[in-house]
Amino acid sequence: MVARILSGIVGLFMLWTCLGWLMDPATAAAGLAMPLLEGMGGNTQIGDFTSFFFTAGLFACIGAYRAEHRWLYASISLLGSAAVFRSLAVVTHGSEPLTQAIIAEIVMVAFLILSVYLMKKENA
Repeated sequence: MVARILSGIVGLFMLWTCLGWLMDPATAAAGLAMPLLEGMGGNTQIGDFTSFFFTAGLFACIGAYRAEHRWLYASISLLGSAAVFRSLAVVTHGSEPLTQAIIAEIVMVAFLILSVYLMKKENA
């Protein structure tokens, strides 16, 4: 049950963020310390961020609902790679780190990995 709750919380948070990108992309972009771009750049920004949060949220919620760990791997991959590539951008390109986002992604990945472990243990 704990695994379902943890992965469900992550999923709902991601879907809530997705909704923010759909309803008010300027505020959603500001929450990630960037301006909303105009024109085709804005289209790409809104489309890519919305799909990222939708996919991470959807798969975490499916995993929680079905209590099946395999659904969580997509969310782990998306969130984990975001944290890795944000960190890599700091090291290789000298970008300023968005520390709060990196920490949030790492915490959510940890919750999801714990959920995988607990779900596997329950089903063993």
